[in-house]
Amino acid sequence: MFSNFWMTLISPVIIGAFISKYFATGELSKFTLGETVLFSLSAFLHLVFTSVLLSSSTRKSVTQEVEKLIKQNKIFRKIVIPKASQMYQNLKFQQTVSYISTLELENLIDEINDSNNTDCTSARVSADLGKILSPLVKYRAELFGYSSTALYNFALYLYNESTAQLELKWRSHDDRLVTTGRSWKPGFGHVGLTYILDEIKICHDITRSTELSVSSSTIGDEHKYKSFLSMPIKDSAKLSSGSKPLGVLVFTSNESNQFSLERDKMLGLTIAKLLSIYLDKRFGARP
Repeated sequence: MFSNFWMTLISPVIIGAFISKYFATGELSKFTLGETVLFSLSAFLHLVFTSVLLSSSTRKSVTQEVEKLIKQNKIFRKIVIPKASQMYQNLKFQQTVSYISTLELENLIDEINDSNNTDCTSARVSADLGKILSPLVKYRAELFGYSSTALYNFALYLYNESTAQLELKWRSHDDRLVTTGRSWKPGFGHVGLTYILDEIKICHDITRSTELSVSSSTIGDEHKYKSFLSMPIKDSAKLSSGSKPLGVLVFTSNESNQFSLERDKMLGLTIAKLLSIYLDKRFGARP
């Protein structure tokens, strides 16, 4: 641009000539008419070009800010807003499931109180557990993002003191999944680890887990139960000896990264707490 050329080359020469002339004569009155016109015109042009450069710089700065805002807006529309919407929908379903399961628990407690807890058969307990846990099965896609190809498996294991094993008490799984209904000893498999450590456990991909590489006892488990989330069922009444959990609630999938501790932890612990209340009410101690 000519303004840049003026400011960097022409203007310094004219300013230098003006200063030299002024110091040589000592008075502005000794400037010739031509010199006065030249220096005056140069000063005017200098102000004009300074204004042009300042305006151009301001426009460039504004343009950069606008482009930055446009880029941020695209990120919000493509990433942030969809993720926030997904989190909101997930939270809404978590609240719904927690509410339904709580209502089922309240109804079961009323039934237990009305019957003086006389109907305590294994079949009845399994049916009761199914009522509390069935909302998880129904809304598994909305809660955990199960796809049509994912094989879900939800199971509840309760510790049996006579056999010293965690035995399967309730299960709901994909029809395409072949299960064995095995029991687990404390410390073995993710079920046993969750029980013995008495803390929530998550594994995004069992084939990459060093903690479970040895404890998985059956060949093929890594294909059927690739990722899992396990929660201990706390003994909320503190009636059992040793303060060990009553059992373990397990969610599994044949796909990796099915579960997220950030997303699923509170729901899992909430359902585990409801189960703890039911078991303590039904049995009064460890089942």
